[in-house]
Amino acid sequence: DDTGEKGMQKNTVTVIDIGSSGITAAAVENGLNNTFVIKGFSRQNYAGFSEGEFFDRTELEGVLRTCLKQVRFGTKNTAETVYVGVPGEFTTVVLKEHQIAFNKSRKITENELNELYDTGYTLKSQRYCIINRSGVVFTLDDTRKTADPVGETSKLLRGTLSYVLCDKYFTDTITPFLKKCGVENVEYVSGPLAEALYLFPPETRDRTAVLADVGYITTSFSVIQGDAVIYQKGFPYGGGYITAMFTEFFNIDPDIAEKLKRKVNLSLASNDEIYKIVDGDEEYAFPAEKVNEIVFASLDELCENIEYCLTDSRFAVPDYVPLSLTGGGIGFIRGAKEHISKRLNLVVETLSPRLPNMNKPTDSSLAALMKLALSQPVKKQSFFKKLFK
Repeated sequence: DDTGEKGMQKNTVTVIDIGSSGITAAAVENGLNNTFVIKGFSRQNYAGFSEGEFFDRTELEGVLRTCLKQVRFGTKNTAETVYVGVPGEFTTVVLKEHQIAFNKSRKITENELNELYDTGYTLKSQRYCIINRSGVVFTLDDTRKTADPVGETSKLLRGTLSYVLCDKYFTDTITPFLKKCGVENVEYVSGPLAEALYLFPPETRDRTAVLADVGYITTSFSVIQGDAVIYQKGFPYGGGYITAMFTEFFNIDPDIAEKLKRKVNLSLASNDEIYKIVDGDEEYAFPAEKVNEIVFASLDELCENIEYCLTDSRFAVPDYVPLSLTGGGIGFIRGAKEHISKRLNLVVETLSPRLPNMNKPTDSSLAALMKLALSQPVKKQSFFKKLFK
């Protein structure tokens, strides 16, 4: 963990995690043993987004204002800089191979690394802006490969570089709202990249990792190598789709459908099993076989999307690499992981932060964002380097 080193952020930072059904803001400091001390916290539900657009921008502005107001109340944090996690649905990844050569051997510093990134890719699109850049692997003049070239001596520096681009629709929507709330500086950061760096240890990332963050309305799928996302795609699917199917099929209110979803156990198969839901004075009974059939059909849709992403990525993901699931969409459905594993013929695991009181898959994006924000140097550099060692 870098956070105790000289020059690293020790004061309070403010983060905003934008999910597809809720927005969470937190004012946070470093705690002991890689934990966090949360000084202010707010979570607000909202209409969300899908296919690259927010459903209700007026509501979004109000929710952001409420979150910041609640977080900053009772803290000394002035929120000069707010770190905003960008969902995978609003980002795309560009991979580049690039090298620079020097007239003689020299010790590589941040300056040389930044020069490699600066000259490795020029963004020509008016639609996007670069929010993160990181290295898959670097090669030196003696063909040695390294995850972090800073401090090495070489006559050339070659890298497989990953640039995360953010749709300006997202930044052009969020920035003015935050400025109105008195935020001086907004830093945008790739949510999938932050999660990858936080949830997977370096040795796992070096071998390749595959992550699907399944939310309420959207899912973000990423392939990770080194300190970089090498493929990333967002698609409209989440736990809310199951809720909607229950609502429509059984003609029930969404809140009852949500309670039903949280009762699901996909190992129940007999005809006479039922799910009982109590709502106030009302009691509802649903046939487990039909409920589970609906969930299986929905999970198959998720699997088809993941299969498409694996093919579309054009990366031969090794057989030993598991599909890692996180996010709040389906993590609590008993038997979902096993069904996905069988359907895709892959080992499937669930990832969560290893933190007291923040140890569920639904906590992953916020915990990763907090870690990333607290890992920034006090004197802000243009892009972050190796965040989690």
